[in-house]
Amino acid sequence: MDNKNKQNRTKSNMKISRHHWRKRIKKSRSSLQWKKALLLFAFLIPMPLIIQASDIKGRFYVSDYYSNDSSHNDLQIVSSKLRLYKQEDEKPGFYFNLDGEIRKKISEGEDPLKKRLNELWVGYKFPQNLHVIVGRQYIYQLFNTYIDGLNLKYEIKKGAGFGVFGGLAPDLYDNSIDGKFKSFGAYGFLDQDTYQFYIGCEDLMYEGATDRQYCSARLNSALSKKVRLDGFSSVSINQATNKFELENASANVSYAATRDLRFQLFYDYYRAIKYFESSKNIFADYDYIDNYFLDTNSQSRAGGRVDYKLAKKLNVYASAAYQTRKIDNDHAVRYTGGFRTYDLGGFNLSGRYTHIDNFNSENDEFNVELARNFFNKVDVSVYASKEKEKLDIEGGFTAGTLTYGTSVYWQLNKNYFVSMFVERYDGDDYYNTSVFTQAGYRF
Repeated sequence: MDNKNKQNRTKSNMKISRHHWRKRIKKSRSSLQWKKALLLFAFLIPMPLIIQASDIKGRFYVSDYYSNDSSHNDLQIVSSKLRLYKQEDEKPGFYFNLDGEIRKKISEGEDPLKKRLNELWVGYKFPQNLHVIVGRQYIYQLFNTYIDGLNLKYEIKKGAGFGVFGGLAPDLYDNSIDGKFKSFGAYGFLDQDTYQFYIGCEDLMYEGATDRQYCSARLNSALSKKVRLDGFSSVSINQATNKFELENASANVSYAATRDLRFQLFYDYYRAIKYFESSKNIFADYDYIDNYFLDTNSQSRAGGRVDYKLAKKLNVYASAAYQTRKIDNDHAVRYTGGFRTYDLGGFNLSGRYTHIDNFNSENDEFNVELARNFFNKVDVSVYASKEKEKLDIEGGFTAGTLTYGTSVYWQLNKNYFVSMFVERYDGDDYYNTSVFTQAGYRF
């Protein structure tokens, strides 16, 4: 492979930041755009102060992300998030939840405002344990169902009951309110101290035709003082064959053999969720509209982990996982080993080594992190990771990357906090520096 192709492949697989956006654009330092962004979020800042004396809880924060890379494609985004909620009481009454985000790109050119409303609903609990919830809401009893509508929930007894819901559904692709999507369904729940079980079904329509019909079930259970089981599965109806097909399934069993020794076994099966009507617009130019490649894009993963307290302030762990994919019957394996030390001269130290024999490559990664708390208010950490990847396809080549940085979290008082991180990514043909700062208020 020539250097040009190697460079293009390397850049296409770069991980610019562990936590944040990867898209890069040209830099602009326009003071006018800064003023627009600050004015955009300023009206939200007084809200936590106004409701501080009430029983409303939540948090609000403003953050700024900036990155600079070797290609002179820089990015700066100012964002604001607000979460307000009032929890359900034992007695009848109102409760609600608001969760939303606004993002503004400070860069060359005028981009549209990015908004996302996750939830905005109001509920009322009647004396007969009937709950009426109206608005945009996540139906947590199902796998991934949001509605813009009405949810009626009835408790037969404390922590046990059923519900029905219906209305519009958020647009699957831009999260907006869209009259083209409609959702209807039902669910049951058992929410007890030692276990929680949820089961439900949804019929999602797009422009009057079935987009997706699925059912899901979830179990979280403490089987005993030493054993815990968590499981989940979802099944949908294939609209082309009218048969049930497994979409996702997972199971996790943890066992505390002794105070110092713990075991874990896990299994995951997942595939791309197929939306039969709304996705036809995306794949209109292809010949496989009814049975496109996502149908065979399934993977499964199984493995285990062991944690052992080797000494008073030293924990070690190891894990292994085996992964297969159906599209080409290929497989991958992953091995991880690491340690954590606590309170060594006031510092916590952790290290990890991971080897992945991937589908088309081999990866070796080393991670180390040093952290300390100062004055019971400030958490500071420095970290670094070294990764080496060897590609086996198209002649293959080896790429090395080094990522290092530092993060700070400062709890100013009971309500106010600030945080930041600075991270550097160095690759063979590319580098990136990113800075993230955040100020927030909890109440």
